[in-house]
Amino acid sequence: MGWEIDGVTLEQREAVQPPPPLGEAAAAAGLIDDLQSRVVGALTFDQENCDWLLLPAPTPPKSPSLTDETSSTPKNASIPYVGMPFENIHAAEKFYKEYAHDIGFAVRVGQQRKDNDIVLWKRFMCSRQGFRDNKDNAVNAPPSEGKKKRNFAETRCGCDAYIYVKLDADNRYTIQSMVDEHNHGLVSPDKRHLLRSNRSVSERAKNTLFNCHKASMGTSQPYRLLHVSEGGFDNVGCTLRDLQNYYRDLRKKITNADAEMFVAQLERKKKINPDFFYDFAVDEQGRLVHVFWADAVSRKNYSHFCDVISFDSTYSTNQYNMIFAPFTGVNHHLQNIFIAGAFLANEKVESYEWLFKTFLVAMGGVAPRLIITDEAASIRAAIAKIFPDSVHRLCMWHIMEKFPEKVGGYSSVNDENSDFWPRLNACVWGSETGEEFESDWNSLMSEYGLDGNEWIQNRYRIREEWIPAYYMDVPLAGVLRTTSRSESANGFFSHFIHRKLSFVEFWLRFETALEWQRQEELKADNKSIHSAPQLKTSWPMEKQGSVLYTHEVFLSFQKEVVAARDHCWVQNITLSDEMKIVTIGDGRKKDRDIHVSMMPTCSCKLFLSRGIPCRHIILVLRGEKQVELPVDYFLQRWEKRCKRYWNTLDDKILESNDPAMRKKIANVRNKFEDLIRKANNSEEGMDFLLLGISNLEEPLDQMTSPNKQSKQDEYEAFIGCHIPNEVTVHPPTDICSKGRSKRIKKSKEVNACKKKRKVP
Repeated sequence: MGWEIDGVTLEQREAVQPPPPLGEAAAAAGLIDDLQSRVVGALTFDQENCDWLLLPAPTPPKSPSLTDETSSTPKNASIPYVGMPFENIHAAEKFYKEYAHDIGFAVRVGQQRKDNDIVLWKRFMCSRQGFRDNKDNAVNAPPSEGKKKRNFAETRCGCDAYIYVKLDADNRYTIQSMVDEHNHGLVSPDKRHLLRSNRSVSERAKNTLFNCHKASMGTSQPYRLLHVSEGGFDNVGCTLRDLQNYYRDLRKKITNADAEMFVAQLERKKKINPDFFYDFAVDEQGRLVHVFWADAVSRKNYSHFCDVISFDSTYSTNQYNMIFAPFTGVNHHLQNIFIAGAFLANEKVESYEWLFKTFLVAMGGVAPRLIITDEAASIRAAIAKIFPDSVHRLCMWHIMEKFPEKVGGYSSVNDENSDFWPRLNACVWGSETGEEFESDWNSLMSEYGLDGNEWIQNRYRIREEWIPAYYMDVPLAGVLRTTSRSESANGFFSHFIHRKLSFVEFWLRFETALEWQRQEELKADNKSIHSAPQLKTSWPMEKQGSVLYTHEVFLSFQKEVVAARDHCWVQNITLSDEMKIVTIGDGRKKDRDIHVSMMPTCSCKLFLSRGIPCRHIILVLRGEKQVELPVDYFLQRWEKRCKRYWNTLDDKILESNDPAMRKKIANVRNKFEDLIRKANNSEEGMDFLLLGISNLEEPLDQMTSPNKQSKQDEYEAFIGCHIPNEVTVHPPTDICSKGRSKRIKKSKEVNACKKKRKVP
């Protein structure tokens, strides 16, 4: 036997080198790799005497030092000790973090050694171990050029607490050495949920976050929802910043592949349903510059409602400053419906020409009969070239919304007693002929001193393109003339369009919003088909309309029927060889002339502009002893079952697995919620429920893959497509839209901004 000093052989002393210091406060706690891999944890190095000493027999350590706001160790807390065994390294980490949570400190993972992906040893220490580098603590260090330096609170104080876990000969991990004393105060129970090592974004938090983002909500709303549903912040498991960081990592992950994934989503939709249409274009550098899409439902809707289409390119853009340009129609319930959408890199004529050509391809070569757009000259030029036979009009809503801004500086307009706005609306909306509009307009502008305003002069110059009086003869032009309809469309798209969204985020929100819009149509269909509106007269015409019209259109028709009964009378009848003309009074300024024939027409042109028989025609037909309206007065587009007519497009999704699985998930979730409700008033019942769920885990693992999902797997499941490593379609960069940044502000928003500026 060799020489021994304090029970240690010379061979052992020569084989083991002293560990490098870990800092003054942690010098005695640090053990170097070679020592820990060769000497069983019965030795420790005395740095002061430069010698190895035998450790005493393992005994459970003292309770940690408690100062300041901490309380004593919980009775149910397991205390670590040297020699404590674990089945695997994850069990050791889980135990120490749970112990740290019960005591009141956070854990930081330290060094480790691996061999063929097997952890040989690993250190877990108090998060306040050691000190930050001097360069991080420099007070007067100048900030980096162009970068704003963040101020971090100092958390390190040189705490020595740690455990050292090593793989032994029995393939088990044991605590080889440890320090349980802390040199700082521990965290009180009401703040322990804030300890970093005890926080994680749970599966429930992730699902809530993802679902809320699909519903066009940010990160703060799902966190507030978790706070309420989980019964307090301490049960959420993470902070708002943790949730924001988790979603930030998703955005960083898809940064370079965003455009590629967007196109992949469109391709996936086409594989599910071949009638889904999309097209895109890239520039010489492979950057996405144009993209267009229209699903089967939208294309089918266009085949029924192609008579009036609104095209709007004034919405806020995405994070690449691309222009979102949707096509919107009006269905048989007078609801706005999405027809097609596009992103454009710029507002050049060539971009709109590409878009309108692609639109024609998607819609089988059928151009809209009437298209309403904003005032952009490039749009006007592209429509004239691609849709030469379509009637083009400007959106009144955009023009009227600009009026307060353009005339706000005129004191005569802003006077409290001014009747400018009522008279303007009456002039614009109430004029029935061009001559009437021109007379009222010139009189109004002259009276209020606006006839020298350049913007107003330009609007008057193009009056035939936006004033309803000039296109009263255009079929169904009155369907889109109300400002509330334009506001409704703007509100719908603004929910999921703003400047910070990527393509992928936009698509997730867009799909949810589109489902919502179509659900509203289904509800209206169900109500119209399976219920009957209340009648207000005994006239068969009203009953006839209630059977054919949707409820929304019938209300407008019923209003005309009641007015014909209560407010209209025959003023005069003129007979000629070829025509009978009946003059009807209705208590308004003008009498109406009805030209009686097989299908009478009225000078008010309500049927021509909105597709609904007016009160004057109804009264004349009653006088002609016709109890019901001719069928030609009932336009197919307003009928309850207008979509039953033949159409080759298939709007049914071929895959049924996803909806079936979603239904099962909803049923399981509802069942669990019901069980929790039953057990929440009984501790015994809750323990029984928890035990039952725990017993399901092992057999469920045998049926499914127990492998834990990576963060990328979670992101891909949320997005619905693979995040590629190689990218061929790149996101746009440094692309700006010409002369605009966001939507036009309403007058009340402008006034609100002015009031804010006045506040000192």
